[in-house]
Amino acid sequence: MNEVLAFANNHPWLTALVCSVAGYLIGTVSSARIVYFLATGKRNIEPFAEPVPNSDEVFESDLVSATLVNKKLGAKYGCITSIADMLKVALPMLLVKLAFEEQPYHLLVALSGVAGHNFPVWYGFRGGRGESSIIGSLLVTSWSGYLFANLASVVLGFITGSVLVMRWGAYFLMPVWLWFQYRDWRYVAFMVLMVVLFLISMRKDLARFSELKRKRGSKFTEEEVSEFILMGKSPGRMLDRYSLYSLLRRLLSKGKEAGK
Repeated sequence: MNEVLAFANNHPWLTALVCSVAGYLIGTVSSARIVYFLATGKRNIEPFAEPVPNSDEVFESDLVSATLVNKKLGAKYGCITSIADMLKVALPMLLVKLAFEEQPYHLLVALSGVAGHNFPVWYGFRGGRGESSIIGSLLVTSWSGYLFANLASVVLGFITGSVLVMRWGAYFLMPVWLWFQYRDWRYVAFMVLMVVLFLISMRKDLARFSELKRKRGSKFTEEEVSEFILMGKSPGRMLDRYSLYSLLRRLLSKGKEAGK
């Protein structure tokens, strides 16, 4: 074993390639498809299609992930899928981190693992959006940073009145935290690339969501958005009532009415 590690340390480019390929192949293991098959006996999952609240529109997506399993089979199976997606990136990443303490090869394992999850070659590059896998990688990279970034995103969510900021803001804050923790540009690049992978995988969904918001009559409350993205109604309801944005909007509305 020591000889293998010595060889790997003496051939950094080969080690980086092996870590990347192995991470990608492990990432392509579709937890959603496995859990769905074990629960139903069916090999194919019907595409995601959800009625848009207070409209005649339907939101469709090609994602195959814990979110889809949650929608099809319920929270229990969705949770199992999410944990499996976290572990398939976190465990190989942790093993590589322990084996190579001087070089951050584990970051390549995580990046390629999320890429494999989002764009699995065996399934026509139709995968998930990588949230669970990203969370798994961040728990290994900096669990304290991820906790802090989530708390900060909650605060920003209440300031902006956006449930999307509350849910995804941590990803955009993590590069700053990783820089201050490690002072290593490779950790910052790792997180930036993670965000890029996430946005690329989400591009169709975000475009469709923006289209729906622009359409007349498709005005979403944060409560509706919160329920739609499986956060439950409560976070969105709280933002609609108590966020700084909502409070200012109500004050401005009362001021206009008083000025009439």
